Amino acid sequence: MNPWIRWRDDDAQTEPAWRWLADWVGMPALLATPARPLAEMGEPASHLTEDLREKFVTVLGAERVKQDLATRALHASSGTADCLRVRTGDLSHVPDAVLYPKSPDDVQTLLKLCAAADIAVAPFGTGSGPGAMPERGDHAALVSLDLSALSHLLLVDTMSGLARVEAGITADALARQLAAQGMMLKGHMDGSLGGYIARNRETPWLQAARLVTSQGQIAGGVSFAPGSHGALGIITTASIRIKALPARTEYRRYLFADFAGGLAALREAERQGLARAGAFLSDAGDTRFHRQMDQISQRWTLSGWLGGLYRQIRQFDRHASALTIGFGGSEAETDAARKRFDVLAKRLGALAQGVHAPQKSDHRDMLLDRGLAIDQIETTASWSKLPGVYAAMRSALNRAMRTGAPREGAHGLVLAQVSDAVHEGAKLRLTMIYPRMLGSDVAQAVTVRETALNALAELSGPGEALEDDLKASIRQMLDPKSILAP
Repeated sequence: MNPWIRWRDDDAQTEPAWRWLADWVGMPALLATPARPLAEMGEPASHLTEDLREKFVTVLGAERVKQDLATRALHASSGTADCLRVRTGDLSHVPDAVLYPKSPDDVQTLLKLCAAADIAVAPFGTGSGPGAMPERGDHAALVSLDLSALSHLLLVDTMSGLARVEAGITADALARQLAAQGMMLKGHMDGSLGGYIARNRETPWLQAARLVTSQGQIAGGVSFAPGSHGALGIITTASIRIKALPARTEYRRYLFADFAGGLAALREAERQGLARAGAFLSDAGDTRFHRQMDQISQRWTLSGWLGGLYRQIRQFDRHASALTIGFGGSEAETDAARKRFDVLAKRLGALAQGVHAPQKSDHRDMLLDRGLAIDQIETTASWSKLPGVYAAMRSALNRAMRTGAPREGAHGLVLAQVSDAVHEGAKLRLTMIYPRMLGSDVAQAVTVRETALNALAELSGPGEALEDDLKASIRQMLDPKSILAP
């Protein structure tokens, strides 16, 4: 059979809906690449000794020390390369056990046990986003520390605008628990709280963080916890900045002729304090991709077809960038902010598209089932540098994905979204989607991600390199056996 056009029976009727994406990445068709059933995989033996397992059980209880294959495989599937390994039956990177601490004291005790026994530790926060499962290397074993049980809102100080929260809480759970007390985060996050802090160097709403290492606990580690990726300690709690939940929140969507116009509008909205509930700007590629994905899930509608025709007539299609912006406050404040932004958007030639709440979507498994890979990388830049970073990163990633493509003429897509706007700048998230080289797709994924990281390093100034050297010295002091995120 021809693997490029042969689909499983349950996918056959939906394949034509994906024709656009095959064309976009320069492939004759999309592959049917379902994950290998876990039951068909040989379970790797655990390197964890029975003696140490009993010590973990003594601390946590048997129900919080898991070694079944499904749990081990799940905790080895965060990063793109790791996910591809597991999908194809390569379980060489799965942890030897998954531990579920219930408190910072549990974390402290576990790290001391692991350090004494030379056990490598990889923190795992629910929904922490793209990352990489470390290898066991020369360590005796590798365990994953799942912080999902540390998910409580510990303290809310409305007078000071601060809250103390456990690091395993997810963004949705945090929003619900804060809303129950009439408050909200003074900014944006996704995934788990600890995972977000560990992934992002710039977290304006972070007031303090508590890290736990095998040597002890550190309070107020806001200077080096952000962006540490778990290498300097396990983040167990954080103090975050909060604000009163507005009486009314209204999200609107605007379509700009190009990314530059949307960026100008976002920057001005932040300067004027209009985006009280956050704003998300997609570049042309991200806008088109999600529009097509919405059409797949929602099927064809007359209103959708008419909307597309209107966009074409107004020349808002191929290069158009969508901005979703949230206005909040009292009824009068919300209306006033929206009207002020309407004037700004009209002056910049935008097309107002009405009420449109931000949508969260995770297409990873869907794309992996069709022979594609998806990865993300984030950085923060000032308003003056952001366009240059955007252009340089897109160029580097496009070259990397084209070089590693499975056939001549094939290439990847770089989709960009700007969010977390503050007075100084904003966060840029780049999503890479590319056709996989079957048989070599793990190495391909590693190359694409390393290209992204190297490109970011080249764009960083010497000050950040010195900061990395300082963190390496701190790590040696806090984690002398290098058991954390090895």
